[in-house]
Amino acid sequence: MGNKIYAASFCRNGILGGSLSVEDEGVRYRTGKVTVPAQFRNLLMRYEDIAEVVPDSLGILPTVSLKMRDGESYRFLVFGRKSFCEDVNSHK
Repeated sequence: MGNKIYAASFCRNGILGGSLSVEDEGVRYRTGKVTVPAQFRNLLMRYEDIAEVVPDSLGILPTVSLKMRDGESYRFLVFGRKSFCEDVNSHK
């Protein structure tokens, strides 16, 4: 199965541009921005660790929160939110 890539911004201490890819092993956020902490520049969120995919919003901006089983939550502004949620849920 090929990876599907979505233009996305990570909502953590600001809005950090990058991309999300739906891969065989999980969802990966990537950015080349050096202002983003190193642990988030190539963040893999494995399907078995994702408890919930929640469409929500940040003000008027449509976002998606990936809620992890360990209690962590990652929020993204995703272009193509509905398709992204469907792709992630089809892998879980």
